[in-house]
Amino acid sequence: MVRRRNLRKTGRQQHCAFRLARLVAVMLLLTVLLPACTVEEGLPEYVIAISRDVLRGKNILGVQRLDTDSDGVDEWLTFYRFDQVNDRGPVAALIYDVVFDPAIQLPVVYPYKLRAPYENYLAQDKPEVTLVDLVPESGGVPRKELVFRTKTKTDLAFFRLTRDPGPPPTDNPPLYRCIGFFRSPDGVHFDENTLEVSVTSRTGYERSDLVRKHFYRPEADGYFITGTNTLVSPFAAIIDFPAGIPTDILDTPYAEKIVLAFYRTFGKTDPQPKHVDYLSTQAAAEFQEGKLKYGSPFPLNEIKWAVVKELSYYPTQDDTQSTIVTVKVQFRSTSDELSSLTEVRWTMIRVAGRWKMDYPQS
Repeated sequence: MVRRRNLRKTGRQQHCAFRLARLVAVMLLLTVLLPACTVEEGLPEYVIAISRDVLRGKNILGVQRLDTDSDGVDEWLTFYRFDQVNDRGPVAALIYDVVFDPAIQLPVVYPYKLRAPYENYLAQDKPEVTLVDLVPESGGVPRKELVFRTKTKTDLAFFRLTRDPGPPPTDNPPLYRCIGFFRSPDGVHFDENTLEVSVTSRTGYERSDLVRKHFYRPEADGYFITGTNTLVSPFAAIIDFPAGIPTDILDTPYAEKIVLAFYRTFGKTDPQPKHVDYLSTQAAAEFQEGKLKYGSPFPLNEIKWAVVKELSYYPTQDDTQSTIVTVKVQFRSTSDELSSLTEVRWTMIRVAGRWKMDYPQS
């Protein structure tokens, strides 16, 4: 089916124009069904093949039919690889759309490029794409935004339609504007329910295999500050384990991981290990009596969770018997009251070869 945008023709002219547009759409649809990596031989001369006739010399990774502009008609979302070495290389994307061109009084198939900020490539692998209602429309036809994410969970990009696709067809300024772009070799995640993005980084915590996570929410114009390619400020940031508390955490050679596990255990039902397992004998007794000053303004039974916002430590050796680990921690109560950020300086000691939290100062 061909979109019918502002065709101000009547009679025979209009009929011919629509027949031609339908023919073009059918030809491109046939192209989609052809293998992208082979030379199309034996095709009728009137068939336009994307890899043979349009994107010559490009390794086309796939063509997906998707209603990218929310007009009820599917466009052709095309992924291709460039600067290729063997089977690797950056991936870019185009959207082909049938648009009426008043200069020739005919519909044309027009390409719209998806531009990442600062000429970044979209991904290293063909991304998956979904349509999500990300930014509320102030009026007119409701439109969904395009979300691109890779299976490796290292790349995430958001694009928004800025206007109607024509006539006349033009991509200056870009029809599809990037409103959010995230990349991290340690992982990015998008929650379609909350629209929150989390970005994981191991930088600064490589020694003990911990990560820092930043969390973002969309604002008036997506994840960028309006009119810029600068990300909005994260609404939260925490230090965490990459995949939960390790099962053998009590045997870790890193004192800082003991402290982090202690705080991440708050709010868990029947945790193993328990809080007291991370503490020295004296500290465990004070904890059970409610006297240990670990930074919370709330009683133990009223703590919903705790997060470590900052963590610092002194590197240790196998024969080190004591050290200092400092954290900045925040607590949330079961009544959803949020505590202020509190710094706690822990003296750590080795007991029978295991690190234990012995004495806090805050």
